[in-house]
Amino acid sequence: MSVGNLSKVIASSVLVVFLAACSSTGETTDATSSTQAAQAAADAAALAESQALEQAQTEAAAQAAAEATEQAAQAAAQQAAEEAAAVAQELAQQQQQAQDAAQALAHVIYFDFDQSTIKAEFRTALNGHAAYLSQNPTAKIVLEGHADERGTREYNIALGERRGNAVSRYLVVQGVSVDAIEVVSFGEERPVNAGHDSASWAENRRVEIRYINY
Repeated sequence: MSVGNLSKVIASSVLVVFLAACSSTGETTDATSSTQAAQAAADAAALAESQALEQAQTEAAAQAAAEATEQAAQAAAQQAAEEAAAVAQELAQQQQQAQDAAQALAHVIYFDFDQSTIKAEFRTALNGHAAYLSQNPTAKIVLEGHADERGTREYNIALGERRGNAVSRYLVVQGVSVDAIEVVSFGEERPVNAGHDSASWAENRRVEIRYINY
């Protein structure tokens, strides 16, 4: 309550009590009655002032509580936003680290002549790819099977497919979803080395692991 309103309440209370006292005593009011009326008016004024002060304190306390609640809510929201941003940043860093690790792995698996058996030396790399693919369900790969130039075109297409399927089966056994893998065969049509000797042929007998997306 404002000071002006408080003054009005006090003045009104004093006037009402004083008039009531005067009316009850009439023109014959003596000094004692006047004193009692004045005391009653003073008591009423004090009561009105006390009530006004109490109301003002209550309103101030309510306003302070509302402001404190709003500030606490804002602080909590800001903290939650900061924590969410920190978590998102950490996840992004972990994802990038995982992608870097997957990219650093060997992406070419080589095979012996006319074979589709995975050599032990390539299992570590395949295990790394399997771990990444298992932990990142949106990642997809294409396994491209290849063969050297010896043999018929049809035979080498089938051989490249067997090699791609061998890698696919290995990854699936390690926990990779079959939906994350596509196998294609190019047979002898895409050699990385155009030579016609054993070293060149060894480079062409391969499966290339290509990520569609990480």
